[in-house]
Amino acid sequence: MTEYSKQKLINTKKRVIEEVEEGKLSVKTGANLLGITRQGLWKLRKQYKEYGDKALVGRKRGPRSWYQVHNRTPAWIEEKVEKIYLKHGGGPDTLLWIIEDYYHDQLGFIKLSRSTIYRILVRRRLLGKSKRETDGLTQKQRRRLKHSHKYTKGYPGEEVQVDTTEPFGKGNGWMINLVDDYSRWKASYFYPRNNSLSAKLALEHFINTAPFPVQAVRVDNGSEFKKKFKQYCQQQGIRLIKNPPNTPEHNGKVERLHRTVEEECLWQVPREYRNAKDETNVQYINYMLSKHTFWYNTKRRHLGYRMKCTPRQKIETWIINNETSSLYRRDVNETLVLYKFF
Repeated sequence: MTEYSKQKLINTKKRVIEEVEEGKLSVKTGANLLGITRQGLWKLRKQYKEYGDKALVGRKRGPRSWYQVHNRTPAWIEEKVEKIYLKHGGGPDTLLWIIEDYYHDQLGFIKLSRSTIYRILVRRRLLGKSKRETDGLTQKQRRRLKHSHKYTKGYPGEEVQVDTTEPFGKGNGWMINLVDDYSRWKASYFYPRNNSLSAKLALEHFINTAPFPVQAVRVDNGSEFKKKFKQYCQQQGIRLIKNPPNTPEHNGKVERLHRTVEEECLWQVPREYRNAKDETNVQYINYMLSKHTFWYNTKRRHLGYRMKCTPRQKIETWIINNETSSLYRRDVNETLVLYKFF
């Protein structure tokens, strides 16, 4: 409805109500002119006297715009949640644990629920694109948007997903991400070249620092996962699993990790350091990645399937509930000591 049509409707209803009150029109005639019952006319007259012209515009059922709901979140809290969202991003679940861990004192120790945060994001128009925007996609594109079957492995180290990406564009270095399927314990490394030696060094460092032994590694069909990488897996007795061609969803956890690392860490790298030809730049980027890795593994709550905790908490819970296991090549107590002093 345009502003002109809205104003014309308001003037018509106002004139009918005034003429009924003055006795120029009968209640029945006025109700017929407006297309409502006599009871509806008296109700409209009462709302007009109480709320003014806003009551004369037709609205859907629900809370009226001319008064605030009694349990509406205060405006200053909504503004604070909006600032947190613009700084950290994420959805209602991510913002919930960020607020609980880092911003609860700034909100006056007011406890916000997930649904409250969701409503704030909707009112502030901060959520992502509507699903209705996918109406024009083909059947193949729709199939790719569907959620894959959710799963998780049974214990830490059962399967580690490995993949590479170019976060700064082609020719500006390669980032290798490794993530444990069960606990989401991850590691990120940056190399100037993408070859089997770089992939082998990344896996070797991950095995030496992870608080669990690695049983299997899942990779795609990239050339960096051949030769030296394959030989190292055979030497360590690690099973190498290769995905079928054109099936990135089999490596879904590490594929999503690429975006997480870029959004939470690499955006802070200055432009002048994004050149992998300089060894100093590579060291600086790896320093930033190591800081993010420590925070990700020990402080950041993961909201994936069967998680709702940090990777460290997930591993600790498994070790406590499984005091002895033949799956581990080292003693559980040694694993706990190694883990605590990592």
